[in-house]
Amino acid sequence: MIHRRIIYDDSEGVNEPLNETAFGKGLVVRGKHFLILELPANSALIHRVGAQELFMHPIATYALPQISYANYSSAYHQTWSALSESMPLNVHLLTLDQLSAKQFLIRIEHYFELNEDEIYSQAVNVDLQALFKSLGTITDLTELTLAANLPLSQLHRLNWMTNDKELSHVNILREFCFIQSSKLCFLF
Repeated sequence: MIHRRIIYDDSEGVNEPLNETAFGKGLVVRGKHFLILELPANSALIHRVGAQELFMHPIATYALPQISYANYSSAYHQTWSALSESMPLNVHLLTLDQLSAKQFLIRIEHYFELNEDEIYSQAVNVDLQALFKSLGTITDLTELTLAANLPLSQLHRLNWMTNDKELSHVNILREFCFIQSSKLCFLF
């Protein structure tokens, strides 16, 4: 539910009307809906990649420089990318955050489910050294938890007893629809 407005109490436990207003008027929610009409075999590719394109669209900004374009372009780098190569279509760089002068946090996401697409649901190998060549030589890689607050090697999962008296373990097939957090150390 995005939003609802009820002028009178509906006796559902809140004991008051849900009359959210802004500037004396009821709130209005606006959004966009995208409808994809496609064969099931093609729909995962279209909606997964399309969602990334919609969500990650570039934002153009403009400013009037105080110097000529020739002087500006010779004084400043106008383009730069941390990525030296293109990433596979089914893999997305979710986070690239500089932690210190030589350390970066990266989160890489494989966003196709198992058996969702014949081609793009397959496991992917990503060469991080080739991908981040512009940052330097990777000297150390530490895989972290998703929150990036603990090395994965130090994570201790809780074991739960189930009704059949066996320990339950959550096995995650990490090649599909996963996000991996890692800390990279570089030599410049």
